[in-house]
Amino acid sequence: MKKDLREVEALVQIVDEYAQVQKNIANLPCGYISVKQISGHTYCYRQWREGKKIISQYVPDALLSSVKRKIAVRKENEALLKVIKKDLKKATRKVVKSGLLTEEDVIALLEVAMQEGDVNAEVEKRLAK
Repeated sequence: MKKDLREVEALVQIVDEYAQVQKNIANLPCGYISVKQISGHTYCYRQWREGKKIISQYVPDALLSSVKRKIAVRKENEALLKVIKKDLKKATRKVVKSGLLTEEDVIALLEVAMQEGDVNAEVEKRLAK
C-alpha cells in the first residue's frame, strides 16, 4: 500500500511539473527569428504559424536578443514537456494499475493543476471515494 501511495505522490509531482511547464510555455513567444535584407538594410522578424498562415512581426534591434532568448527558453520548455508527458503516461499507468485512481481522476488532477488549484486536496478527495 505504501508503494502505491508513493506512486500517487510521484504522479502528483509530475502533474504539478506539467502544469508549471505548460504555463511557462503559454507566457513565451512562439516561432523563430527571420532576417531579411531590404534595400541594403537588415530587418528581423518573429514569424510563427497560425493555421496555414505565417504571421510576421517586426522585432526592433533593441528587443532582438530578448526575443531570441525567450524563443530559446520556449523551445527548451517544449522539449521538457515531451519528457514530462512520457513520465506522466508511465506514472498514470502505474497508479491506474494499482487501482487507486482512474484515468478520469488523473485527467481531473491535470485540470485542477492547470487552474492553479490544490492538487493534493483533489487527490485526497478522490482517494477517499
